[in-house]
Amino acid sequence: MPTALPPPANALRVRGLLLAGLAYAALFAWYSWPLGREWSTAFVGIPHHDANQYIWNVWNFQRQVAGGHNPFFTPMLLFPAGTGLWLHTYTPVLGALNLLLRQEFWAVNAGLLLSFVLSGMGAARLAGRWVRQPLLCGLVGYAFAFSPYKLAHWPEHYHLLLTATVPFYIMAYLDGLAFRPGRWRPRVRSAGQVGWAAALLLITLFSDYYTLAGLAYFSVGYAAWWGLRLGETNWRHWQPWAVVGVVLVLGHFVSRGLGRVGLSDNAGFWWGGDLAGYLVPPLGNRWLATAATDALWRSPHFYTPGSVENVLFLGYLLPLLALVLAVVAWRARRAGAPAPRRPAETRPFWALAMLFALLTMPELRLLGHGGLRLPTSLVHYVPFLNNIRCPTRHVLLLSLLLPLATCIGLDGWLRRGPTGRGWALAAVLAALLFFEFQPDAYPLIRLADVPAAYGVAAAQPGPVVFPIPLGLIDGYRSVGVLDAAELFYQTRHGKAMPGAYISRVPAATFAAFAHEPVLARLLLAQRRPDSLALAPPPTPAQVEAFWHRYPAATFVVHPEFCNQPVHRVVRSLLPPGTYQEQLVQGYAVLRPKP
Repeated sequence: MPTALPPPANALRVRGLLLAGLAYAALFAWYSWPLGREWSTAFVGIPHHDANQYIWNVWNFQRQVAGGHNPFFTPMLLFPAGTGLWLHTYTPVLGALNLLLRQEFWAVNAGLLLSFVLSGMGAARLAGRWVRQPLLCGLVGYAFAFSPYKLAHWPEHYHLLLTATVPFYIMAYLDGLAFRPGRWRPRVRSAGQVGWAAALLLITLFSDYYTLAGLAYFSVGYAAWWGLRLGETNWRHWQPWAVVGVVLVLGHFVSRGLGRVGLSDNAGFWWGGDLAGYLVPPLGNRWLATAATDALWRSPHFYTPGSVENVLFLGYLLPLLALVLAVVAWRARRAGAPAPRRPAETRPFWALAMLFALLTMPELRLLGHGGLRLPTSLVHYVPFLNNIRCPTRHVLLLSLLLPLATCIGLDGWLRRGPTGRGWALAAVLAALLFFEFQPDAYPLIRLADVPAAYGVAAAQPGPVVFPIPLGLIDGYRSVGVLDAAELFYQTRHGKAMPGAYISRVPAATFAAFAHEPVLARLLLAQRRPDSLALAPPPTPAQVEAFWHRYPAATFVVHPEFCNQPVHRVVRSLLPPGTYQEQLVQGYAVLRPKP
């Protein structure tokens, strides 16, 4: 039986780790303020954008479990059939937290707070295995937990913020497995740590599959570095560079060929990164963004102008520091001076950082120009693997590996000097990094933002509410229009909806939704009201079937659609003498008479 080796002594003791955790909690409060004083009634998010779904996620999870039902199903969308949620961006870990807290705002806000704090503490603890300067360890934790990538996604994509498992998984992976050059299969040195790593992968699966994919690439890439003996490569000879050139050329032409024969890349190239994403401060950066950089982000130089998916920014300090360290080490080698020795288990980190940088850009381009397809682009033609269709999200692991590898190298040089110099330099670096990463104040979505019309709808006896506009939307296609805020509103009125705003809806469901006669009439009135006269109206039998399917439905017509063709179509469908219409703060509520 293999024996477990003790993990390396850690520079960050319990007290230092707790202080780091308190600092990260304070930063969370600072960045999200005034969320701290509205903890139970608000959450960070851009109104009418994706953040609304995470409140719905935890609400539905707790509601289903409390009723003794499958939490990965909901009867509240696509009523009356309901829909499964296994492929939805569902964040079950936050839903499980809501089983304890039973309050959606608390569950979402506390879950994100825990994720940011544990991400930072885990990364700081991971750095402490090799970095002796405690403040540098804390800097690594900050750079990972509050990376510009995560700060940019905070108002929209909560699942991408659930990164707490990442540093703890890497620690368990390194403690559980031993590698040596030329061997792909590692030796198990701690079965307990391997089991803990597997458990962390499972938690990650129920947090975010992009992060799970990143950990999978890290694991395979780390093993490949040892198995291919990449650490023994002599880059002073021409042969390794020739191999790199051949791989680049083959990768480009094979990728182009696969595209020409019609294989689907699942939009991976469309969502691929641009070098400018690394160089230009993202929208909402408080001190570095300018009118010129904001205009560039919104320009057609990016395939998706203004999208948060373009953000690859790592700051300027860490890449420049890494470059300086590389130059210093190169000059020291040329002069015959000994360079600080890197711990063996950290030697693959720079290669892995390069791997994740390449994964973010399946096609090398700058401001939309380029065309060289990198070998990593081939994964976008592999079924299942190409479900990771937003490759820029791989920058998450790079935002850990870059500060980690840089601070390991910097710490090696700092050990040669007086201790005070290390503390002073680390403090300066931390201040500069904080300056670089600082975002603008985030918008909040509040309970008070729910229109009063939905309070009226909640009091109605029927089981279903029709918001107008109406629609069905997933990550690939849409029929009609459905505001993401409807998910948040549903947690207040508690009525089912005929449409949905979720991930991965089957094509057959879209077809059934679009071709139901009455729904089709409503959708046509929303999209092309001038065509209503050309399309036959639903027959009386079809209208009767509609009311049997949606008994005593309440309609909430948004202000911009009031007295528009779709509003008039709704009125024409109502059974005579059974409904009344009420105007509530600009919304028209059509509800059954008492």
